[in-house]
Amino acid sequence: MLQEGALEVLAAAARSGSHEAMADLYAAFRPMVVLRCRAELDRTVSDSAADASCLAVLEAVREGSLEAVRDGSELNQPFLRLLYARTSVAIARAASDGFSGGPLASPTALPVVERDVLVLRLIVGLGTEATATSLARTTDEVSLDLHRALQRLRKLPSANAIREILTPI
Repeated sequence: MLQEGALEVLAAAARSGSHEAMADLYAAFRPMVVLRCRAELDRTVSDSAADASCLAVLEAVREGSLEAVRDGSELNQPFLRLLYARTSVAIARAASDGFSGGPLASPTALPVVERDVLVLRLIVGLGTEATATSLARTTDEVSLDLHRALQRLRKLPSANAIREILTPI
């Protein structure tokens, strides 16, 4: 697991045009993207969605505008927020094509924010601060969302239901 801020340092180096830094950045963030896509999408498309997300992120870094997220957000957005946004777009596209069958795809199990916090914290392995940065939330909100998500999971009818939701692919 990377130290907090290590992705920001790699992203800054990659923006400077270094091909080696770009390769290091890709190697650092791709496993996180794959884990998230596999948690939220059907196995048949999760890796393709992860590849699409990674390409979109690398293109944004290469262009030097980490904030060129389509929603018009501010410049100098943290790299983790860009990564989360681009991965969310790739997941949404795959889901709109009918491939949303991952372990955490069930909208009835958890609200979207809680599911996102759960995926980033427990499956991807981000810390509280990195998760907060990714979701544009405070660390207190992330902690509360994680607590609520875990409480909801504990109320499911059986331990098997929790395993079905959280089983890694």
